Amino acid sequence: MDVPLYFYLAFKDMERLAAGSDTSTYNVLDLLNIDSCLKLNILDIGCGVGSDTLILADYFKNSTVEAVDLFGHYLDALNSEVSKNNLNDRILTYEMDMNDLDFANEEFDIVFSHASAEIIGFRKALRKWKRLIKKDGYLICSDLTWILKPSAESKEFWLRTYAEVDTIENKISQIENAGFKYINHYTIPKSDFDGYYSKLKSNLAKLKSDKSAKDFIKQLEDEISISKNDDFSYVFYIMKKSNHQ
Repeated sequence: MDVPLYFYLAFKDMERLAAGSDTSTYNVLDLLNIDSCLKLNILDIGCGVGSDTLILADYFKNSTVEAVDLFGHYLDALNSEVSKNNLNDRILTYEMDMNDLDFANEEFDIVFSHASAEIIGFRKALRKWKRLIKKDGYLICSDLTWILKPSAESKEFWLRTYAEVDTIENKISQIENAGFKYINHYTIPKSDFDGYYSKLKSNLAKLKSDKSAKDFIKQLEDEISISKNDDFSYVFYIMKKSNHQ
């Protein structure tokens, strides 16, 4: 896949490639309410630079975490952290398309994905990734969600940018329709958006002279502008694969 340089420069030196925080990820994992000392097989889909991958390995200290992303550039950054923290025996990375994950059926106890499902659509992600999860295993997946009645401004932007944005209630229905048991959800506080968009805005300012990036910059600037609205956020959905599936 040929990715223009300005795409990488927009997200250069960012600790996260989507709004979120270490605190929120730990809070989400606490909601699983399972023994963190268990020896588990965990998959992080769309791991980016691996901020959540490292947290998964820290939280589940006896587990193996396999992390996939389409962009080797980001995996290089993660691999550097893996080596620095002596985690080479517990974190494995693969350059792979989330649409075509080359893993066996029922290989993982936990599949985790933050801010990646929207790339292929939430419902499609539930369908495609379900086969990877062991019976009674878990999927933890975040998606853009209305948390208040959407303003006209938010609705216009997100329905144009990501048409599957929906309410928590409708997302839970989609989870159940896909054959999962809904367990819990966690809404990322809007304060988690501040650092991410502040750094992104700074990077975009450095790209202004690149005329080929004009449309790309405009869309991200619109997203930065809309991010102040309180009617949406990323919501993590925790679900369990039924042993009857």
